Amino acid sequence: MTQGGGDNRKGSIARNISYNTMITVMKYVFSAVCMMYVSRKLQPAASGEVDFATSTTAYFTMFATLGMPIYAIRCCARCRSDREKLSRMFTELFGISLLLAAIVGGVLVALCFITDPFRGNRMLFLLLGSQILWNAIGCEWLYKALERYRYLMTVSAVAYVTALSLILLAVHSPEDKLLYAGLSVLAGAITAVCNFFCLRREVDITFHLRINTKHLKPLFVFFAMSCMTSIYGNLDVVMLGAIRGNYETGLYGLVSKGKIMLIFFGGVLWSSMLPQMTNAFGSGDRERFRELTRRAVRLITAVNLSLTVFALIHAADVTLAMGGASYANAATAFRITVCSVVPIGLSNVLGGLVMIPAGRERRLLAAEIAGAVVNFALNLYVIPRYSIEGAAVTTLVAEALVFVLCFVIDKREIGLPVSDMLPDIRTILTCLLAAVPAYFVPLPAGNVFLRLAAAAAVYFGSAVIFGLLLREPVVKEVFAKVFGRFEASKM
Repeated sequence: MTQGGGDNRKGSIARNISYNTMITVMKYVFSAVCMMYVSRKLQPAASGEVDFATSTTAYFTMFATLGMPIYAIRCCARCRSDREKLSRMFTELFGISLLLAAIVGGVLVALCFITDPFRGNRMLFLLLGSQILWNAIGCEWLYKALERYRYLMTVSAVAYVTALSLILLAVHSPEDKLLYAGLSVLAGAITAVCNFFCLRREVDITFHLRINTKHLKPLFVFFAMSCMTSIYGNLDVVMLGAIRGNYETGLYGLVSKGKIMLIFFGGVLWSSMLPQMTNAFGSGDRERFRELTRRAVRLITAVNLSLTVFALIHAADVTLAMGGASYANAATAFRITVCSVVPIGLSNVLGGLVMIPAGRERRLLAAEIAGAVVNFALNLYVIPRYSIEGAAVTTLVAEALVFVLCFVIDKREIGLPVSDMLPDIRTILTCLLAAVPAYFVPLPAGNVFLRLAAAAAVYFGSAVIFGLLLREPVVKEVFAKVFGRFEASKM
């Protein structure tokens, strides 16, 4: 029975990661295609306006959610086997979510009519700010708590294909920036409407505003964590827009989007493994907790480090592919920024997957506050002097600091051994050895996308070969599963 339960848990994690990966890949394919297409059509100045408005409205969205996504997943997952308790919990959390959306959305609308910075681009801010409403009614946290990832994947596919098709058909010039802003939130709107009308399959809905104050204190803790993460995630773009202007903001906006695409697996891993990590720590199964931590560290390092090395080698082509020749000056900042991909991934594991199940949210908040303060203070000095390259350095420093603090806290307060929190040396060697042929093998001239495809084949093909030779844990596990299923199918 024990072995079977373990297999089921591993299967659940594998399925969750698979569905989450598909959802996230669709999201980032949508973002990547939009970025490459829209950057060329809008050009840096108009793109900078949209990026500035997007980063600004992100703060309003953050206030409207108030840490709800993380907290609600944990609460609903605990009572999902009892429909009555789950319905009561959902009603309480949904009521808080709607109230927050109404308050924050009202403030944004008021600012768009009474203050100059917002009034000048009123429609842009209102269109992008509509995400507040879609987040509130979509209740994605409920479906994640119930592990309805297959449903979420299906809805996401329809939403992203629809939105992307309309963007490609309708956005053709800088004058279409408002149209693009509206279509960029369309996928979220479609998903939210579908989720809302499917709620009755999961819970018994009673539309009464029931505010249980017991949720407010933990919500504020999780909100503060999201706030700090968002601050040093969006602060660079906001400060560049205020200090340097639209052109350099547009360049750095492309860099930030590239970084976001590279760190997607961290979010997938977090949402897929959080229930298992919470159950293991709550039940006192520390060996299982350590095993999951080691597995998460190995997975995130293998993915993020390989992407980092590839992006460093081919930064010029990656930047060209993302935005075109107009963004060539962003290549150096992109190289600096991608160095933060590995510490970001490790922070997701040591912070989100270890500290939250262990009840150390406040310690994680303190680490994120430190990162945000350092990022802001350094930006005041480096952005006026070094522009986007300086902003990239501050991001790297802030993310590295958060990782180090999480590492120290996990060791001292949770008692995790150092060996559980550091990547396997074979993973590092695999990525570095694969860089040799990737750097020296000549690539075809001409189309940048064909060049990158050839480069990816060389680098990742080499990584697989070296991984097998070195018996790198992730490569070995993947091949064992693939060949195990192949042998089973033959039988």
